[in-house]
Amino acid sequence: MKFTADKKTLLSLIVPAATAASNKSTLPALEGLLFTLKGDELSVCGYDLEKGVRTAGSVMPVSDGAVIVNAQKVVSIVKNLPECEICFESDEKNMVRISGGMSDFTIHGVTAEAFPNLPSLGGENSFNISRSLMKEIINSTVFAVAQSEARPILTGELFMIKDRTLTVVALDNFRLAIREEKNCVFDNDNNFSFVVPGKALSDLARLLDDSEEPLTVEFTAKYIIFKIDDTVFFSRLLEGEYLDYKRAMPNNNTIFATIDRSLFIESAERASLLVDEKLRTPLRCRFEDGNLNISCSTQYGSVNDNLHIKKTGRDIEIGFNNRYLLDALRACKDEKIKVSMSTPLMSMVIEAEEKDPDSSYTYLVLPVKLKD
Repeated sequence: MKFTADKKTLLSLIVPAATAASNKSTLPALEGLLFTLKGDELSVCGYDLEKGVRTAGSVMPVSDGAVIVNAQKVVSIVKNLPECEICFESDEKNMVRISGGMSDFTIHGVTAEAFPNLPSLGGENSFNISRSLMKEIINSTVFAVAQSEARPILTGELFMIKDRTLTVVALDNFRLAIREEKNCVFDNDNNFSFVVPGKALSDLARLLDDSEEPLTVEFTAKYIIFKIDDTVFFSRLLEGEYLDYKRAMPNNNTIFATIDRSLFIESAERASLLVDEKLRTPLRCRFEDGNLNISCSTQYGSVNDNLHIKKTGRDIEIGFNNRYLLDALRACKDEKIKVSMSTPLMSMVIEAEEKDPDSSYTYLVLPVKLKD
């Protein structure tokens, strides 16, 4: 195969595809990108058997063909070439030559036949949603996905579509994130639910822009496919029954506080400066009258930080993992938030002070038992 393309065009094809290439496989084909040239259309695909990205664009063709090239190497080479026309060619021995300006690289490729077969990139069901909204939903929930494989289903996010309302849930053993958007699903009035791996969603969010252009989502029993212009992102769905997250929701909270989110974040960040990560020292949060005191005492020293709040209910002292608390606060999109609690051992609920009837979020953070 042989073609030429400008640097910007080539990077727009290989960088997204490289996010799906494996970086720790024993199979060179999985660490590579499959380049396929037919006429003036160049297709580039990365696939690690769990998720994949396929891009397509126009180049100046010389001869058709296909070859696999190591993803990290080809991205690094193209990024470091000057702004110029880049010539890409491979021979019958899969030697790949990339040249541009005064630079000339020759690297070892792999025969295209070694690339794994892709699943069908068309779904039995589909719907459309705004790209910016999908990006926002992912970024505001994916932090709560479980990192441990002990319960594989929790390494994904539950997507539920009912009456054109999308509800997304992520949870691990320490926190819960729920996002609900009404009337955001288009071109489909059916009800569905599926679980998408959190790692795949993080990669998808990086490919999405902040436009209101539609993102087409298609899915089968085993795969979900996201179509963004000439880029197709696909991932295997997680199998199994998702946890009944509603059982984790406290329904008897008696302590309520309204807090400025930015001030809460700044105070928690200052208190976190002395946290001992190895010992996972918790932040002590004492809610009393119109004040929230956040303190931490470790081998490095101690800190006390205060901010004004509006509180109803009795006083309470409750401890939190600083990272879990900050993740939830940063994910909120309102400046005034409401937190509710019942006891030092029950989850704290974080919501908007004034709920939007069409767009809502709820975060639960499990407390840490404090030592006297």
